[in-house]
Parts: sequence; C-alpha cells; structure tokens
Amino acid sequence: MNRYTRRMIAVLCTSLILLSGCLGGTGQTDGSGDAGIIPTAQGSQTTVVNGNYLPIVEGEQMGTTTENISWAWENQTTTVTTTSPNGNVTTTTETTSGFYNGTLIGMNVTLYHSAIDPDGGPLAMGWDMNLDGIVDIPVSANSGFTTTHVTLNQWHSIPFSSMKITTVAFIATDSMGDRGVELVDIYSTTPQGPWYSSLYAFSGKDAQGTPGAGTDDNLIMVTMDQGGDINWASISVKLSVDGAAPVTCDNPGGSGGVCGLVEFGTTDDQVWSVGDGVTIIETGTNVCGGDCTIDVTITDTREGKTIDTTNGVPAE
Repeated sequence: MNRYTRRMIAVLCTSLILLSGCLGGTGQTDGSGDAGIIPTAQGSQTTVVNGNYLPIVEGEQMGTTTENISWAWENQTTTVTTTSPNGNVTTTTETTSGFYNGTLIGMNVTLYHSAIDPDGGPLAMGWDMNLDGIVDIPVSANSGFTTTHVTLNQWHSIPFSSMKITTVAFIATDSMGDRGVELVDIYSTTPQGPWYSSLYAFSGKDAQGTPGAGTDDNLIMVTMDQGGDINWASISVKLSVDGAAPVTCDNPGGSGGVCGLVEFGTTDDQVWSVGDGVTIIETGTNVCGGDCTIDVTITDTREGKTIDTTNGVPAE
C-alpha cells in the first residue's frame, strides 16, 4: 500500500468517527439527557431551556408622553420707599401676587404589557425602568396598563431631531426562575418651558338677603380656597348676570361702578388671602332684580391672565 493510499484511508476513518459522535460535537447534554436549548418550530416565539418553557412577554408605549412638573409657590413682592417730612426714610415690602413656578423633572408615559407562561404556572412580573435587571414597578395582571414617569437623566436626545428616546424592559419570571424579557423603546418630544400656574381656587354661594327692585342688594359671596396672597391693586372682578355682558365691580374701598366688593375675613391688609372673601353688592344699579345666576371672573391685571372663573352661583 503506497503512502497516498494510507493517507486517504486515515482521513476517511477520522471522518467516520466524527460523524458517529464518538469524539463529541454538537449533541452534548447537561447530564440529564435533555439538550441545553431545544429548538422549536420555525416562527415560534417559544423557547425551551432544560425542558422548561420560558415566559412569553410583550410590551409597548401607548400614546404620547406628558410633562412631569414639580411645583413650588413663589411670591412676587413690591418694595416701596417713603420719606417723611422730617427726613426719615421708610422701606416696606409687600406681596403683590404669587404663582406656582414649575420645574421639569421628567416625562410621564403609559405602558402596556402582556405575558404568559406556556407551562401554565404563575409569573412574577414588572417593569425595569433603568435596565439593571431588577423590577422597579411590579404588576400582577397578565396584561394591563402602567402609567409612570421617566426622569430627565434617562432620556437621550435623538440627533438632528426634537425627539428624545429611552428604553425600559418588561420582565416576567416563572416558578423555575427562568425569565422572559421584552425591551421597549419610548419616544417623547422635547418639552418646552417655562411652566407656571397660579393654581387659584375660589368658591361662591348666595349672600344674605333676597335680590329685588332695589339697587343696594347683597348678591353673592366669593371665597379664596387656594392660592397665594394677591394685592387688591392687581385684581379685577367681573360679573355676568344670567348670561348678560360682564360688568366690573369696584374693589374694596372703591366706588363709581354698578357693583362693589365688601371684604370679609382678614381686612386690615391690602391682599386677598386664602380664607378671605368678598360679598358682592349692588351699588346704585339694579343688577339682579330677582332670583338670578351669576358668573364671576377674577383677573390678575399685572399678569394679564384670568386666575379663576366661578360659574352658576345663585343669588336668590
């Protein structure tokens, strides 16, 4: 037998040994006889590890994001300096108005999830918001919605776009400790500030007495329930009786209009504060000749914005 023939026989024998599995290969098991990962039917999302079906999970963003604002109350003040005839200088500072100043701390987002264990067992599930592999927001239902916020430092600006993106994960763990994980990309526009709001709230009710043919009847009472002190010099109060054109009432101490405001509560300062209110009265004009319904609009004239509208207050 020549050298070439011997070499070909050796190659052929080696090939037969490998194909028979005697030297190992891709058919190794974990000792139990089950393959480490068992392939499933083409197109199936089901994965089997050591005979256990992994949980199947899905997740997605629902709708658009909204701003998450942290609010802090800020007062606007005015400083007045006066000089008396004897030369004494007095400086006083008073609150003229206030508002809630907002700081953007993140974006709110609504997420949807669904999960199933093909083995039929229970699942421990939830959202991992910072991709550290730990559930931050647990859920119990196999499908449903979760509304939460994503802090500013988790968002990435998309180049050449006004959009931002971040990624969260939905994790489901079965009774065997195996996991199914779905990564969910979240998109948001870049919110624009500044944010501010007066967040005032007023309530109205019928005043004592019954409106009639007179021109000095008590009509309704309006009380500030929420908000900051606002100077009377910055307030305009208008009435609309039974849907008629609105009329402006005189502030406390004023005169000349068809209606006026008589302050109750703390009356020895120059501001309208929480708990204080006004009785709105007729001042020389029969504004409401009987039972009527009154809409009240309160405006901050310094800011040029309406801070409250209280509608449908009965005067009877």
